Amino acid sequence: MKGIHFGSYWMGCNDIVYLMASDLASLVELTIVDTNIYSDVQSDWFVEDVTYNELRPIRWLNEDRVMSLVEKVRPDFIIVNSGGMSLTHKTIKRLNSINIITVGISLSDPDVFDGNGSIYSKYYDIFYTNSLFSQMNMYAADVNIHLLPFAASIKLHKPIADIKKIYDVVIVGHARPDRIDVVNSLQNRFKVGLFGNGWGIDRPVVFGEEHVKAINSGKIYISFAETVAGYVNVKIGLFEAIACKVCAFTKVFPEMERYFKYGVDLVGYTDNQLLVEAIDYYLSNEKHLEWVTTNGYERLLKEHTWISRWKNVLKDIIDIKMKNIK
Repeated sequence: MKGIHFGSYWMGCNDIVYLMASDLASLVELTIVDTNIYSDVQSDWFVEDVTYNELRPIRWLNEDRVMSLVEKVRPDFIIVNSGGMSLTHKTIKRLNSINIITVGISLSDPDVFDGNGSIYSKYYDIFYTNSLFSQMNMYAADVNIHLLPFAASIKLHKPIADIKKIYDVVIVGHARPDRIDVVNSLQNRFKVGLFGNGWGIDRPVVFGEEHVKAINSGKIYISFAETVAGYVNVKIGLFEAIACKVCAFTKVFPEMERYFKYGVDLVGYTDNQLLVEAIDYYLSNEKHLEWVTTNGYERLLKEHTWISRWKNVLKDIIDIKMKNIK
């Protein structure tokens, strides 16, 4: 199959969208378009529309440019991946008329649903959300909505044998009040590695290989489950940490058991005190820590890579394409 992937990469070469596109390109003949939403480069791929949300504009893709590329590539499908981007309804109708399957993806639900997916998801042949809560509670009945859970690209996120585990606990993410409370409860007892904005002096923001090295520098990785808007989500960093063969700790909530089993593949906690106690226990019981770490790593390799996610998406695309032919 041949496809076109529209995306943009605010975190550079360890951006989720960048890694997803790279892994999809290993499965199909793929034309990858960076629309430069997050760069200083002037882009004529899209027009920003603040009608629905002044702070979170929709980036409507330029129909003439899209159709010109379609004429050149002649794809079986087009994927518009995150960033508040969307094909217009008119463009999608033109694409459907020549049996090109349109796929939309949101990677920041539930937080962005009101300004993004709620408006344009109904236009697409298939629309994917990262959030089980959004899939079950937010999208309208006329949307062909599917769940696309986060995963890891093992071409980038992987164990690095020669990186010393200099931290008991590593946190890769920006500071927020709830996270600072957790860190304050840990720092007097454990050696904590902090990477991201807001933690204080000399806390670097890491990208690419440096991001992978940062994760690998800890024995334990804490994945904060709360989104900026206060929802509880399975986070991308958890998959990336487990792909680096670092034991992930996160809050206990039901959705996680769809991917990893608490106490077997990762470690759960319900409050700060129990988190401290759990870290203390696993650092004092290295064999148990290694067992959980290895279980999570092996399960991720089998079930939770972007390659495995894309294979499911491609199956969905083929199913719709075959129905259209019939």
